[in-house]
Amino acid sequence: MGEFIAILTIYYMCDSVAGTRPLAGDELNACSAAYDGVKTYFIEDFELAPRGSLARFEQNRQGYLGFKAWEADNSELVTKLRSEAEAEVRLGVAY
Repeated sequence: MGEFIAILTIYYMCDSVAGTRPLAGDELNACSAAYDGVKTYFIEDFELAPRGSLARFEQNRQGYLGFKAWEADNSELVTKLRSEAEAEVRLGVAY
């Protein structure tokens, strides 16, 4: 779970930065990777289907729904992590 929280923290940081300015190319790539990491944490299949396939689309959907359910079940932690990310962005730590 520790690795998941680390990736989730990056994802929330990305979300906070994107709310203040457009992401640069390297940031966009890193943030996309973090988002994929968050979703894949909730995918039940051991192996991911090829990108662009219908099976991968379904895996991404499953992962997204699992993530949103996890956020709802862990709302206090989510609020804390999002608040910390927003504070770091305001302080300029994330830039």
